[in-house]
Amino acid sequence: IVVYIKAGLTGSIYGYENKYLKMAKNLNEKFGVSVFVASNPEGTGNSIGHGLQIIKNYCKERQVKQFNVYFVGVSNGGVQGLFAFEKNPLINKALLIGAPLNYNPDLIKKALINFNGEKLHLICGDKDPGFGLFKLYSELENEKIIFTAFLNVDHVFSGNTELFIKLPEKYLF
Repeated sequence: IVVYIKAGLTGSIYGYENKYLKMAKNLNEKFGVSVFVASNPEGTGNSIGHGLQIIKNYCKERQVKQFNVYFVGVSNGGVQGLFAFEKNPLINKALLIGAPLNYNPDLIKKALINFNGEKLHLICGDKDPGFGLFKLYSELENEKIIFTAFLNVDHVFSGNTELFIKLPEKYLF
């Protein structure tokens, strides 16, 4: 298993208070997985495929023939992942945290319905501006697509960094 973390728009590999690197370190120490963290500079479009190619090269260099990718997408990184899943069957499980589901509702719905991995978990706080749409899409929930809302949590998990860091541990493993 390789974990691929994609930051939100304009986010670096560090994130606020190094939250992405802390998340990566936690997953590596608890599960022994390799973790890749990708920044998300504005104007680069959807670069999920590029990140997956880096992961493929990494595994090939280490002669790892069979592997699954667990994807963690935060905010815009989550939407990028959602639109990339159909073209990238390597992604077996996905966790989208605060993905802005207002981007293009028809495309979002289609991408959710067409998810072909094992599990897609969407997480949103009730203080997130996108919470209303989050509830709207929850009609698509089934054994493969799961929606979880957190009370008193905003878009960036302000004051909830420890909770944020442990989300993949709880919802992907």
